[in-house]
Amino acid sequence: MSGRRLALLAMVLGAVVMAYPYAYMAGSSMKTRKEFAEDRRSLVPARYQPGERLAHARGEPSALDWPGADWSVWRNYVDAIRYGGIDRFLGNSFLYALLITAVQLSFNVLAAYAFARMRFPGRSLLFGMLLATMMVPPAVLLIPNFLVVAELGLVDTMWGVVAPSFAGAFGIFLLRQAFLNIPADLEDAARIDGCGSWGILVNVVLPLSRPVLVTLGLFTFMGAWNMFEWPLVVLSNEDYYPLTVGLSLFRSETSADWPRVFAASVMGAAPLIVLFLVAQRYLVGGISLSGMKT
Repeated sequence: MSGRRLALLAMVLGAVVMAYPYAYMAGSSMKTRKEFAEDRRSLVPARYQPGERLAHARGEPSALDWPGADWSVWRNYVDAIRYGGIDRFLGNSFLYALLITAVQLSFNVLAAYAFARMRFPGRSLLFGMLLATMMVPPAVLLIPNFLVVAELGLVDTMWGVVAPSFAGAFGIFLLRQAFLNIPADLEDAARIDGCGSWGILVNVVLPLSRPVLVTLGLFTFMGAWNMFEWPLVVLSNEDYYPLTVGLSLFRSETSADWPRVFAASVMGAAPLIVLFLVAQRYLVGGISLSGMKT
C-alpha cells in the first residue's frame, strides 16, 4: 500500500474516532430511558433499528411495543428545556462568550498594536513578562482571581464570571505576530495621507488582519463557552450558571436521566459546531498570518 493511501486510511480512522462520541451522544439523546438501559452501546434507538421494525411488522415482541416507544425523538430535548431549564443555561453561555470575545478582542488588538508598532521604554521587558504568564497553569490563578473579584464585590454575579477573561496573553501574542507581518510601507502611505495611529489601526491593520481576528475570536468564544472551573468557583446562584455548570444539575448522586443529559449536551455542542463550520475557511489563513516574525 502506498504512503498516500496509508495517510488517507489514517485520516479516515482518526475522523471516525473523533466523530464517534458525537454520534453516540446524538443517538443516545433520541432514546427512551428504557432503550438506553437495555442497550447502551448502539448508536441508533432500538425502535428505529431495521430488525425491530421487522419484528413489529410480524407481530413479534419488539422495542416498538415498549411503553413510551412512540415518543417523539425530540421528547428529551423538550424535557431538557421544560424541566431542566437548559435554555436559561444556553442563554447565559451565549452572553458570557459574546461579552468575553468582544471585550478581549478589543483589548488584545490595542495591546498587540502597541507591542508591534509603537516604541516605548521597557517594551521588550513587558512583552517577555506577558509571554511568561502563558506558562502559568490556569488553576493556579483561581484563588488570586477570586480574591480580586471578592474585593470588587462581584462574587455570584455575571460580571464576576467574565471580568478575569477580558484580556489574554495568547491573543496579544497572536495578533502581534500578525501585525508584524503587515508591510510597514502600507502604514507609511496611510500616514502620508494624514492618518494617525488610530486611523492606521482601523483602516489598514484591522482589515488586513481579518482572518487572524476571526481565528482568535473563534478560539476565544470556544474557550469562554467551555469554561467550567471558574464559574463553579465564583457562582452559587443557579440562575447565572453557564451551560457547562448547568449540565451538572441534570444528574443526582444516585441516578441520572442520561438520554436527557445527552440531549442537553447536543444542544450545547451544536452552536460550536455551527460556528466552526461557518468560520473554518478563516482558520488556516489566520494561523498562517501569525508567523514567527520578530
